[in-house]
Amino acid sequence: MKKILIAILILSFNGNNAFAFGLKSFDKLNLQIGTWMENYQQVQGTQDGDKNGFQFAPYIGVGLEYKLKPQYLLTPEIGYIIQRTSDEIKKNQFFLRADFAYLPNDWLRLKVGSSLMILMISGDGGEDTLPNGNSTETYYIPEERRTAYNQTLDFGLEVFNDNMSARFQSFIYAWNESEERLISYALSYNYFIPIKDFL
Repeated sequence: MKKILIAILILSFNGNNAFAFGLKSFDKLNLQIGTWMENYQQVQGTQDGDKNGFQFAPYIGVGLEYKLKPQYLLTPEIGYIIQRTSDEIKKNQFFLRADFAYLPNDWLRLKVGSSLMILMISGDGGEDTLPNGNSTETYYIPEERRTAYNQTLDFGLEVFNDNMSARFQSFIYAWNESEERLISYALSYNYFIPIKDFL
C-alpha cells in the first residue's frame, strides 16, 4: 500500500504529467460534521454476547479538493473524533486521510484512499472489572497516555445537492490480515466553500 501511495505522489509531482500539481487546481474547502461507528457489529458489546451497535460519537473535519481532471479529484482531509470516555478510559482520535474521488455525474462521488489513524488513550490508573463473555475479567486502566497508529484502506460514497453532501465512508483496519481485520464507518454532512471566496 505504501509503495502505491509513493508512486502516485511521484507521478503527481511530475511536471510533464497530466496530473501535475498547481495551486489553481485547488477548488473547494469542505467542512464536515458526522458520527463515527467504531468496529460496528464486530465486537461484543454486552455480557449476553450481543455485538456493539450504533453509538453516537461525533466528529468534525476539514478538507480540500484538488482537481486532477474534470472527473477526478484528490481530497486530503484532517479530522477529530470528539473525546470519548468509557470505563474510566479517555479516547482521543485524529485522522489524516487522502482519497481519490471519481465523479460519474454532478451529484455522485465514489471515493477510495487511505487514512492514518492516531488513537490516544489515557486514564487515571487502577483496575476495573468488566464483562468478558459469560464471566468477568479484571482490566488495568493506563496511568499515562498511550498512542496507537494505524493505516486504513478507505472506501466512500458521497451524494451531492448544490454545495452540500451526505457521505458514507468505511475504514478497513488490517485489510490484508483476515483474522485481525476490523471495519469502522462514518456518516457525515459536508458543506463546500469555493476556494476563490477566500481570495
